[in-house]
Amino acid sequence: MKKFFLLTIAMISLFYISEKANAGSIVEPYAGANLNSTYKVDGGEKGDLTGTTVGARVGFSQLGFMAGLDGRRNFSKFEPETGTDSNYTFSQLGFFVGYEMPIMLRFWGEYVFAYEGVDDDDSDNKIKKGSGMLFGVGYAFLPFVSLNLEMSNIVSTEVSDINGTSDQDIDHKSWVVSLSIPLHL
Repeated sequence: MKKFFLLTIAMISLFYISEKANAGSIVEPYAGANLNSTYKVDGGEKGDLTGTTVGARVGFSQLGFMAGLDGRRNFSKFEPETGTDSNYTFSQLGFFVGYEMPIMLRFWGEYVFAYEGVDDDDSDNKIKKGSGMLFGVGYAFLPFVSLNLEMSNIVSTEVSDINGTSDQDIDHKSWVVSLSIPLHL
């Protein structure tokens, strides 16, 4: 009976491992919203950051490990403690690595190497030269749908407007909840 039990566990384990053993491509479109996100400017201005995110991760996976590029568009609203709100559209590009467990749980980390935003009301106002880190966890509650939670900390170091370009650090700390469709091709 003990040998039968061990053999059964071995067969089930091989089934799950062989399912992940094949190398393949990943395409994962997603959409989400910012929760409890903030920003802080060097000069002391700070406030809330709200908005939505759409994007896709493209890469490869083998034995549960995954790596690739993540590109997204963030539609953000800066809500300062005092003053008027401003809407920005950010473009973000990063390199991610992660691991997908057989129990439908995924973890990943991402280095964001390109982050730039344009003011929706005045295209001369830009936030440039951003980079930072992002960490995420996802749970596939349906076969092709994953609920994700991401935490990111991105710092932009340059601001330009009609008067020129200036060095100014803006720290973006955000939490994003998203739904994605991870497709393994």
